[in-house]
Amino acid sequence: MLLAIATMSRILPTLWLVALLAAGLPDFPAALADEQPKVEQECLSYDSAYENAPLFAVKTSPNEQRAWLYKKTEACPKDKPCGSRQKAYLVSGDAVFAGPPNRGFRCAYYGRPNGKIVAGFIPDDNLKPMTEDPSMSIDFVIGTWNYENDSIGIKAAAAGQVSGDGQATYQTAETVNEGSFSAQAPLAAGQKELVFKEGNDESSCVVKLHRRGPYLIASDNNYCGGLNVRFDGIYTKAKTK
Repeated sequence: MLLAIATMSRILPTLWLVALLAAGLPDFPAALADEQPKVEQECLSYDSAYENAPLFAVKTSPNEQRAWLYKKTEACPKDKPCGSRQKAYLVSGDAVFAGPPNRGFRCAYYGRPNGKIVAGFIPDDNLKPMTEDPSMSIDFVIGTWNYENDSIGIKAAAAGQVSGDGQATYQTAETVNEGSFSAQAPLAAGQKELVFKEGNDESSCVVKLHRRGPYLIASDNNYCGGLNVRFDGIYTKAKTK
């Protein structure tokens, strides 16, 4: 009897594994794509979960032109110095990615036109949910898109096509690793994803872009440059001169 129980204890895990394989293992990158930010005591860039966070429009308080960002989830006392308040602020209409409620605040991510991601706590009262339109258009995508030191330039090409040229870097202690791509991609009205593929083999660089409000979220297949060079991130459109 004991031998039978011991044998069964070894067989059951095996049967469970066979059943799991038969059902198909989960696509772990796809599962992580929907990862959401968690409640944290600090609001610092960069957490890739904010690429999937809800978008909010900034609204300022009555008689206020600015919505300030804070280092902590603490309101500043009136008419007194406040070390928690950052120099960075937002104005009505700005679009931010924001995490879950945290003591009346939310950790928010905002992209500047130069590609700098600014992060800080913002009072929940200064935010209202945005209704997103994920569809792209020629007018929306054409321009220079920046994320930190990386950039993607998009121009009109042949009918129904756009061209993309990207440059990215990764700084190490000894050197700067570089990456780039140059390719064309089809773009039709209402399209929700723009895919640039440089070549036709398995090791060709592929960069995918999708829209989140005024931003483009980029991801690549890790074949677009040197070690650790990636085009992943929240890209903001540069202002035209």
